[in-house]
Amino acid sequence: FEKTLSDLVKGLRSNKRRESEYVAKCVAEIKDELSGKDKSQQVKANAVLKLTYLQMLGFDMSWASFHIVEVMSFPSFSHKRLGYLGASVSFNDETEVVLLCTNMFKKDFSSANPYEVGIAINCLSNICTTDLARDLVADVVTLMNSNRAYVRKKAVLVMYKIFLKFPDALRPSFPKLKEKLEDRDTSAVSCAVNVICELARKNPQNYLSLAPLFFKLLTVTANNWMLIKIVKLLGALCPLEPRLGKKLVEPLTNIINTTPAKSLLYECIHTVSVGMTPHLPIVQLSMEKLKGFVEDEDQNLKYLGLLAMGNFMKVHPRVVAEHKTMVLKCLDDEDVTIRHRALDLVSGMVTKRNLAEIVRILMDHVSAAEGGFRQDLVSKIVEVCSANGYAAVTDFEWYVSTLCRLARTPGVCNGHQIRQQLMDVVIRVRMVRPFGVRMMTEILGDEEMFAQSTRDVSLAEVLYAAAWLVGEFAVFLEEGQHQKVMEALLSPRVTTLPEHVQSVYLHNAVKVYVSAARTENPHAA
Repeated sequence: FEKTLSDLVKGLRSNKRRESEYVAKCVAEIKDELSGKDKSQQVKANAVLKLTYLQMLGFDMSWASFHIVEVMSFPSFSHKRLGYLGASVSFNDETEVVLLCTNMFKKDFSSANPYEVGIAINCLSNICTTDLARDLVADVVTLMNSNRAYVRKKAVLVMYKIFLKFPDALRPSFPKLKEKLEDRDTSAVSCAVNVICELARKNPQNYLSLAPLFFKLLTVTANNWMLIKIVKLLGALCPLEPRLGKKLVEPLTNIINTTPAKSLLYECIHTVSVGMTPHLPIVQLSMEKLKGFVEDEDQNLKYLGLLAMGNFMKVHPRVVAEHKTMVLKCLDDEDVTIRHRALDLVSGMVTKRNLAEIVRILMDHVSAAEGGFRQDLVSKIVEVCSANGYAAVTDFEWYVSTLCRLARTPGVCNGHQIRQQLMDVVIRVRMVRPFGVRMMTEILGDEEMFAQSTRDVSLAEVLYAAAWLVGEFAVFLEEGQHQKVMEALLSPRVTTLPEHVQSVYLHNAVKVYVSAARTENPHAA
């Protein structure tokens, strides 16, 4: 009357409030089933199945490792399968009885039943240790030549786990793995492609010699999954061999134009973006296809489209800039990750001609944005305007006005950035100093902005810049403004500002006073 797995599951559901007690009772029963000499192999296999389920629920069943090995050795396939399942779920690198499995694996690898060989390979992939990998690599290489495709493909796949645990096996066994790329069975070829692609992720240079073979597979296979892997590997090899990119133009163009599979299409476009950018026709074709991604209602496709555009932006900013309107439209997307990805593309689209237009669009979004995205928008405005020493800015009065508008926008917490930009521009650009001083005078007298700065420490930094610039360039103050500025700088409410801002106010009040005195009496010392 032993409990079956179904009985165990039903019992757990009906004993949710005293689960620990129920599990302890079940474990005691399982121990009795495993240790009883008169218990049949079916009973022990069923006990291991229940232990496997409990292990998957989080209960530690490492104490039963030896019993699991015992079930793995049973001659019946139905029992053996449960033993291998239990080992796959519960064994790890610290399990001591793993060493007892070596001869068992060797025995099952030579079984006439391909399914016994299959479950042994599956288990090895899950519990492989350095010792097992070293002792069994020769047997697995032999299985790669099995006359059964079912066994060959599993043997090829488990080689990757063996290479990870025992890297010394890679060099002597790689020729056999390479042969599987020309296997008569498509599934075995697919497995070999997968293993080599995973190996090449760490060091593509070592697999450059396989480029002709993969190029051949690219042109003859119709398996989308395999094509994705091949294209990904060839994309990693393109930067290492420029001639390969030229050879890939025709087959990739054909795939991009004909495949209905979005996954394969994106992988081809990604390969173009990382290794085939010198070939403008396929770059332009890829950008047209990416337009479909970005305009798709699927948020995942839209994100991938913007991500790939970012790769093209590094080499062909003008090609991406042709889709400026579409990218800027993504700033209104409800998904914040898409908005950020679109914002990253903006900086590469800016020119002297369109700077004012792009900044205007970003400014419109600043007032409507919330949280961190608003700060990111302000940072992007500053970034595109100040890039390459303000290379795109043709009207610095416009830029100073834009910075002042940003400072007055509620919720903007980029005071440090705005302060740095105001001071940098007015100090470096002589022609803008009179206008800059006039704008700073307005900021010092802005009652609403001052009140807001007492609540927002970041905004106080803008007042810091205003006081410093008015004092430093007080000579540009218009007639009659000195008294107004002095009243703003020496107002009692200044004591509510941070101390470093107060010191700047006081220091520059002296400068303004001296400037006023000189204006009234030019002949004074």
